Amino acid sequence: MSKLLTIVIPTYNMEAYLNRCLDSLLISDEQMQLLEVLVINDGSKDKSSAIAHEYEAKYPNTFRVIDKENGNYGSCVNRGLKEASGKYIKVLDADDWFDTTEFEKYLTQLQSVDVDMVLTPFMSVNENTGEKQLCTQPYLQENRVYLFNECNNQMILRYSMHMVTYRVELLRRIQYVQTEGISYTDTEWTHLPQYSISNLVWIQNVVYQYYIGREGQTMDATVLAKNIWKYEVICKSLIENSSKYPDKEICQFAEELNLQQIEFLAVNIYRMFLVLVSPSKDDINHLKQFDAYLKHACPKVYKSVGKAPLKKWLSLPYIKIWRCIGVRIPIDFLRDTYRKFKYGAKKA
Repeated sequence: MSKLLTIVIPTYNMEAYLNRCLDSLLISDEQMQLLEVLVINDGSKDKSSAIAHEYEAKYPNTFRVIDKENGNYGSCVNRGLKEASGKYIKVLDADDWFDTTEFEKYLTQLQSVDVDMVLTPFMSVNENTGEKQLCTQPYLQENRVYLFNECNNQMILRYSMHMVTYRVELLRRIQYVQTEGISYTDTEWTHLPQYSISNLVWIQNVVYQYYIGREGQTMDATVLAKNIWKYEVICKSLIENSSKYPDKEICQFAEELNLQQIEFLAVNIYRMFLVLVSPSKDDINHLKQFDAYLKHACPKVYKSVGKAPLKKWLSLPYIKIWRCIGVRIPIDFLRDTYRKFKYGAKKA
């Protein structure tokens, strides 16, 4: 029986979470025949590989372990795409999992569709509080096929890799390659293929369970502060990819989503060094170089970023002010000055 869906699981030192992840994929025997699970072990130093091989031994027609040297997240996705035999492909991080019941229903639905992209809701689960938050697309009708370039922001809200399933043929046709050696490249998985997507369908099953709040996670504030310049790499990747599609009228929605994501990444870079941390001289020089690059390569985002407030209570265009004076103003001083100006000295 041919495979319907390939699930790629990038794995690095995930022994504490991998059993939960892989157990969530154990479904009925009939549906297991439709499923291919590729555990890409990225040079783990713990028992991740051994754990994954136990599933391969027990379910050889579904699970396959690929042990490779460490190359970070993108290298795992690239290898998984190269090896995939399914019609569709979805990435599942090793510290996350699927709702097994919803996943079975999803596979049943997936057998009856033929599109470039499938979107599904996901659940964000906080490790510390246990709080759950549903992330969905409230304006899409279930099982209706949409032409991607006829969509807009009123129909489809910003989405992440947790929602996305792609047709393998689409990714191979555009010769999709994800940046290797760094984290945060899941943004590329979401945005680089958009210019080539013909159609999509929304399936309502809440399959993906996204685990947040774990110490050491790439989105942990401490980890992010150390790796914020990786955002620059992703910004440049999105900008360069956009340049491959000069006829923006044909892919207007994809371009709009792309610009939104570039702005999101860029604002976070500025916010990190102008607001959140005390930057080194090298960081400020780097920020000025990035600012100059953005002005040249993506003037729309450069302009919109200049207007963006970096704090909810500070409506001033702080980035634009920094550009004009060339000096980082301590945020506490700027806040106090702003309050005095707005409310008067007595209320400061």
